[in-house]
Amino acid sequence: MSYAPATAAPAGAMPEVEVLFARQPILDARGRLAGYELLYRGDGADGPHAATSRVAASALSELGLRAATGGAPAYLNVTPEFLLAMDPLPFGPEGVVLELTADRSPDPALVDRLARLRAGGYVLALDGFSGQPAADPLLPHVAIAKVDVREVGHARLRPLVDQIRALELRPAATRVDGHHDHDQCEAAGFELFQGDFLCRPREVLGREVPAASLGALRLAAGVAAPEISIDELERAIALDPGLSLRLLRFVNSAAFALRHEIKSIRQALTLLGPRTVRQWAMLLLLAGVDEQRGPQLVTALARGRTCEAIASRLGADDPDAYFFTGMLSVVDALLDVPMEQALAGLPLSEEVTAALLRRAGGKGRALAMAEACERGAWDEAALPTLDAGQLAVLHVEALTWADATASGLS
Repeated sequence: MSYAPATAAPAGAMPEVEVLFARQPILDARGRLAGYELLYRGDGADGPHAATSRVAASALSELGLRAATGGAPAYLNVTPEFLLAMDPLPFGPEGVVLELTADRSPDPALVDRLARLRAGGYVLALDGFSGQPAADPLLPHVAIAKVDVREVGHARLRPLVDQIRALELRPAATRVDGHHDHDQCEAAGFELFQGDFLCRPREVLGREVPAASLGALRLAAGVAAPEISIDELERAIALDPGLSLRLLRFVNSAAFALRHEIKSIRQALTLLGPRTVRQWAMLLLLAGVDEQRGPQLVTALARGRTCEAIASRLGADDPDAYFFTGMLSVVDALLDVPMEQALAGLPLSEEVTAALLRRAGGKGRALAMAEACERGAWDEAALPTLDAGQLAVLHVEALTWADATASGLS
């Protein structure tokens, strides 16, 4: 899963009000990004209504909901109290889906508010729908019904989807943990999918890593080696003419805003520095492993950047290696093979391998912390020297950078 905070703060600074954000991608039936659900919590002092208000205010004043999701639709959890108190809402309907839980019967004032929101162009979603009668008054005003597949159970999925479609609503499956769950949800007729399956491999018996992908991974691992010299790095990149061309095109794109065109890898190494060139080379190599896996690539970028930021904040002497460890943590999902098979034969250090396979060592701990940030489990990941709020700031900066970088690639 990949979550992101919806506010930004300068490096080393904290927002005035501590509201922590995360985001989880929502995919359509073709595996394309359909939006991000924003998750958040406040300090708990003022209850969920205040937390929701802060989300709206922070997202609007600091970064914007669209920026918080890299331009994808933002699924925003709201409470009845928030909707009744905030009229009008502090953001328009474009690119926003308002999610309400289906766990209690609404009062007439809320039903009337939903009718007016729908008439104003807002898209509404009902979260936790399982056919419960308490949700009936809400159904005429929502466009999406989200079903918790773990709570409902596979046997009830198809009848529930049929009921949702009969209501002319769009069925969305949540807590889709693995590809088997995804396949069952797809067969039942769901159109949107949300859950951990995104960054898990679809393990196919007897599947081999394609030769082209294996070559790209070996080159990526070689480029990531901390002891590689500038001459060796230049030669390694030059071994792949396609990579050389893509790298030069990328560094000459608007993303870098360079004054002069870079015409050789050596010139790029001189002007941008080996560290930057190594990171972009690895990014392009991983992107080439499976060009259809855009959401996974954003996750890889964010994990790498978060691991690097954690390493720098804690004073580790090799933050680059932390970045590459985070980037490599999705290769099993990109290749649809177990991580052990994906890493077999790659020129990686024992420390990086242990981090990827067992979350062991300093790099493994940083990777586990980055993954906890993706789930919104900041307290679980916090350290005495790096608290939950600081982690949230690091992670929002990583997600903002990852969105911009992935956009630059396209």
